[in-house]
Amino acid sequence: MLLLLLLSITSTGCYRATPNFVPTKEIAHMALSRALETWREGGTAGEISDSKPMIFVTDSNRKEAQKLIGFRILGETPGLSGRTYAVELELDDPSERLKAEYIVVGIDPLWIFRREDYELLMHWDHHMSEKYKSDTKK
Repeated sequence: MLLLLLLSITSTGCYRATPNFVPTKEIAHMALSRALETWREGGTAGEISDSKPMIFVTDSNRKEAQKLIGFRILGETPGLSGRTYAVELELDDPSERLKAEYIVVGIDPLWIFRREDYELLMHWDHHMSEKYKSDTKK
């Protein structure tokens, strides 16, 4: 599925151009708010159930036990693709306040990436599990 998204975003095919995959400001802001509210309510990254349009979140920087207790979308920032937003996150366990950037791409489904995950995807990189690393060394 991620490969399809990547091809859709980077494709300059005959009938569709990249701008067709940029959501409106209103929809992108709504989707990001919904994704962050879901996290604050205890949800995980991945598909947000019952979302219309469908929303998928990729955020490998989340620490498993850390909870989002508050957030503030600071506004849209310049980006290379989709719509990019600066967000202030207030986290607990451990307590932390930080700024992050999220990129929203697609129409239906919408994909929300933490900037670091988006950059890994665009460079065909990914985090490898420890098991995978040890299996490939054999």
